[in-house]
Formats: sequence, structure tokens, C-alpha cells
Amino acid sequence: MRPAAATTQVNKLRPEDSALHDWYRFVLSYPPHLVRNYAERFSLGSGATVLDPFCGTGTTLVECKLRGIGSVGVEANPMAAFASRTKLDWDIDAGGLSDHADAVAEAAASRLAAQGLGDGQDLPLFRSGRPLTGAPLLALPEESNAILLTNSISPVPLHRLLTLLAVLREQHDPAFVAHERLALAKIAVFGASNLSFGPEIGLGKIRRDAPAVALWRAAVAQMAADLRGLPPERTASSLLQADSRQLPRMLSAESIDAVITSPPYPNEKDYTRTTRLESVLLGFLNSRQQLRSLKQDLLRSNTRGVYIGDRDDQLVAHNQAIQKIAAQIEKRRIELGKTSGFEKLYARVTQLYFGGMTRHFAELRAALRPGAQLAYVVGDQASYLQVMIRTGQLLADVADSLGYEVVGLDLFRTRLATATREQLREEAVILRWPGPKSRRMRGSMNTKNAYTAIIEHLFHDKFKPGDRHIDFRREELAEAASALNLDLPKNLGDLVYSFRYRTALPASIQQHAGAGEAWLIRPAGRARYRFVLARDNPIAPNRALSTTKIPDATPGVVAKYALSDEQALLAKVRYNRLIDIFTGVACYSLQSHLRTAVPDIGQVETDEIYIGIDKRGRQYVLPVQAKGGNDKLSVVQIEQDLAICAHKFPSLICRAIAAQFMAEGEIALFEFEESDDGVTVTEERHYRLVPPEELSDADLAVYRARAES
Repeated sequence: MRPAAATTQVNKLRPEDSALHDWYRFVLSYPPHLVRNYAERFSLGSGATVLDPFCGTGTTLVECKLRGIGSVGVEANPMAAFASRTKLDWDIDAGGLSDHADAVAEAAASRLAAQGLGDGQDLPLFRSGRPLTGAPLLALPEESNAILLTNSISPVPLHRLLTLLAVLREQHDPAFVAHERLALAKIAVFGASNLSFGPEIGLGKIRRDAPAVALWRAAVAQMAADLRGLPPERTASSLLQADSRQLPRMLSAESIDAVITSPPYPNEKDYTRTTRLESVLLGFLNSRQQLRSLKQDLLRSNTRGVYIGDRDDQLVAHNQAIQKIAAQIEKRRIELGKTSGFEKLYARVTQLYFGGMTRHFAELRAALRPGAQLAYVVGDQASYLQVMIRTGQLLADVADSLGYEVVGLDLFRTRLATATREQLREEAVILRWPGPKSRRMRGSMNTKNAYTAIIEHLFHDKFKPGDRHIDFRREELAEAASALNLDLPKNLGDLVYSFRYRTALPASIQQHAGAGEAWLIRPAGRARYRFVLARDNPIAPNRALSTTKIPDATPGVVAKYALSDEQALLAKVRYNRLIDIFTGVACYSLQSHLRTAVPDIGQVETDEIYIGIDKRGRQYVLPVQAKGGNDKLSVVQIEQDLAICAHKFPSLICRAIAAQFMAEGEIALFEFEESDDGVTVTEERHYRLVPPEELSDADLAVYRARAES
């Protein structure tokens, strides 16, 4: 078990911070002196590389560069990533930047003055919030404007900014454009908009006549002055725009000496709203679909970022402390009668947050050098119905379960919770990565990682070059756990089930497969299994296929309470007769979760069995496998469904079916056959359940044309 964490107070000395940070920074960013504090504490020198996996607008990266320490940042928000990347670009002619900005400002000011809308000019009379001018005001496209907080910016300041952007495009200089656009982003929010920043972003004073060109020119002048005082650019710094939960694909193995970062906290703050206005102005976000794609790449920390396919919560399903908090939140919601869609997600977003951080810590290990030191600045939260979430303590426990050493919790500051009047801690979780060989595996190791360690040990203990199948018994899993000094999993059957149905076998096993092949686990009798090298036939929706709209016949009360799991999927398939539509056969649900024993295989289960009959009187049995969200369909499951049909329904025609939830709630249906090449897909269709009024005449014309062709 993790030793009791020491708690210390972070040095609060605050030397004068570089103005470089103020080029553009989140209101909620953490102070630069914390980075300096941990760089000194970790004894980081010029040969080290620091990672900030949640780098925001680059506080860690800038401070490291000022100290001559190499750094890498990871940030999914394109506006924040752009800001970080620009703030790290010091190899620029400050005089040239200033001169070019003068020319741009002069041209923009002249154009606005001719329209009677220059900074400081007396505006014509207003009508309905717009000035009476000869020329129409520039405005954002309707689709872009729709994702902004209403009244984020008044018409005249917006017109001035869009005019300035137009001149920047006309006088584009690649050497200066990034810095000039970043200056515009800053003054748009903090000088020209109606936005205010406190605990939440909202509307403040309405600025109907805020200047733009003069503010922008002053911001660029400050940049130029700061650049003149910076040391020569010699320190390696880089920025990766990516999801921080998927690090190994981006970072070299054992390349990171330290991590200094401040990830989001589990609360109801939608962090994309903080940068929404400038993201739209600079073209990083233009539609709700782009906004949705951005949110899907972020750590889940608020209910506005939860999607039907999210599965990170499964990674903390066995963490009793996190599950207890989620249960308290849900209990409190029911007691208070909170029934909105967002409120129903409070418990789940808490699980998704810690599951996402679990995935981050697990993925990060491969990039860390043995002995790497880590500081994660986080804060306690009581946002969800006043249930206290001790974020730092819980993250320390998660990290400990993944083999990190917990050095301590450094108190950064405290703040008073508005509703509960409790003191909320903001603290740094200090960790050390000892390296994979010395990782402590006993005790509270994450279940998923324990499963992986056991199955790897069992395979490699038995595998010999040239093997194409390896038999093993369930009790050998217990022997592998004992050999690894691991606590025996409570359910050995779940361990095998996980690798048969939920996830692929680890890369250390798959590396022994040939081209176009993959290792699978198949049943081989009661409590007996077999690693099998088989043709790799992945089953995943083809995103290029067209989608057919189906009038949604799901009862309202079912739709209201349906989740995103396989049970919700099976219900939607059943109520909307999708099996009938897909196969062209009249089908009737016979049984859900049929569990039976099949000779030479053992106990197997299928999600649902349908019986069908066609116009010629032929009768069918249709086993259906269903997967929600990120769960993957398995060839082994389809093989078992075919075996069930052959054993239990030998006189019926077997048509094996699978259903998969896709993005946007679409449903993919597959039909399979078994041949010498193994199980293959013979038919795939995609359906979207919609209100009847959304099925247009144009849609019907398309479907009619399909039938005629």
C-alpha cells in the first residue's frame, strides 16, 4: 500500500514574472513561480526534458525555456496550442515585427476611419444595437456565431476586429503573422469583448464602442519589447496538439525527466468556453461539429463534455474510493430531485475524469525515464451537489496503483467553498516513477494492468517460436499471479473475458503474430482456453458508408433513461425493428443473454437471440452481439454465436448479426459468415434514429433511388 503522503507548503515567494506570460494566458492558469519551484526542487538542468501534458497556454514551457531546460507540451485545444507554440517562438526580428504591425495598423485604421468607425470616432446614432452607417458591419458566419456565448462581443468592436483580420490577411507576412494573430486574440477577449472572468466565464460590462486597432498595436509593441530582452533561442521546446490520454504514440520511450503540469479539475467548468471567442475569430472553431470534435479529445471534467461512446470510467470501476464518491453524488441528486440531463451525468463525469487520468498515468509510464519526478497541481472540488472530491488524494491513489511512488502532497493555497464554507485545497501531487522493472505490483495495482501482467506472463512462459496455438487452464492464471507476487484477481473468469471480448491482447503478445494475423483467446472446454494465431479480421464500422435515417420508435420513457451501453443499444434495435429492416426478414426476439454450454468450447453467451421467417416460409435464428461506445466487436464472439446456432438450432438458418454504437448515436449493423478465411463481414449498414419530422422528402428520394438501382 502507498505510504502516508507527506504534506508540505509550497514556497510562495513570487519573483517578478516575465511579461512573456501575459502575451496570452488563461485566466485560470497556474502561476509561473510554481514551475520555477519544482524545476529547482527536481534539480533540472540544461540536459533535462520537462513534459507538460496539459500545457494550456504554455506556462511550464515558457518558464523552462527561460531557464534553459528542454520541454514538450501537449494540448488538445487548438487556440491554446497556438498560443503556446507562438510564445515559444523567440527567433523573430522584433524590429521587423513592430514595423509590420505599424503598417497593418495604419491600413486598418484608415479603412475604419473612412467608414466612420475608427477607434475614438464619434459613432453615428444606434438603432437596435447597430450604428447607422453607410456600409454594413462585418459579422461572423451564422454557424460560427452560434457557438459563442450570446453577446460575447458587440457589433462595432467585432467589425473593427474583423477589419483588422482582413488587413492582416491582405498584408500577410509569415514571419510575423502568428505573433500578430495572438495579440489580436488577447485584445479581443480582454479589451474589446463583453466577457468577464471569475469562477465562471460570463458577461460583464457591455462595450458597444471598444477600440481595437490601438489596443492591438500596443499589444504587438509589448511583444516586440519582450522579444528584445530574451536570450538567444537555443533550448529545445516543442508543442504537440493532441489528447493527453494517448501519449505513447507521440513521445519517445524514456525521454522525459520530469512532469510539471496542472490538469483540469473535476467540476462544471467547460474549459472550451474560456477560449471560445478567440477560437472563432481566428478560425480554429467554425461549427458545433468542430467544437464537439475538440471536446472529444479532452479529459472529461464537466458534463458538457460527456459523450455516448466514453469508456474511461471503466478504468476506475474497481476503485472503491472513486465509486463511493460517485454513489454519494447520485444519492444526493436523487434526494434533491435534480432531474436535468446534465445533473444526471454528475456521477458519471466524476468517474470519467478519474478514469481519464488513470489512462493518462498508465500511458505516460513508457515515456518516463526511471527516476523521473512529477508534479500535478490540482484542487479539491465540491461542484457536484456539494459532495467533496479530494482530487489530489484520489489522483495520488490512482498513481500509486499504477506503480508510481507518491512522494507527498504540497499545499499550494486554500480557498473557501461558496456553498459549503469548507476549505478547498489546491495542492501539487508529487510523484516519482521508479521504472518498469522496479514497479511495485502488489496490493492496489489497477485491475486492468494486473490482468495484462498476468496474461503476458502466462503467454511468454508457454510460448515457443513457431507456435500457432497454446492451451492453458484457468488455474494457471492463479499460478501466474503468484509468480508475479500479485494479489489473485477476485474473478479469474473476468480476466479471460476481458481479453476475449473487451480488448486486444497486449502488444508484447501480438508482436509474435505474422503479417495479417493476430493472437486471440478461444474457449477449449470447461475452464480451458487456447491462445490461437488467426487471420486478423478486425470488425469496425466503415466510416465511409452512408447513413439511413429511421423514424425513432423508441418509447419516450425508455429513451429518457437509456444509457450508452449494450443494453440501451439492444433496446433501440428491438423497438425500431432494425434487425427486420437490416435482414429483410420478419424477426422476433426469443431471449436476451442466452447462456449455454457448447461441446468442445464450454460455456458461452450471446446478447440476444431472434427467430425470423421470410416470405417463402424459411426460418432463421439470428444471434445478436451488441457493443456500446469504444467496446470492440470480437471475432471470437461471432464464432461462438455460430457455434450456438449449430448446437441449439440445427434445423434453422443461422445469420449472425452484430450491432455497434457509433459517434452521434448512429448504429452500425453487421452480418457475418464463416469460411476458410475465418469470420468475415458480408453486409454492413448504418442507421440513425431521428424524429419523424427530420426525415425529409430529399431523404426519401435518395432511398427511393437506392431501391430503383
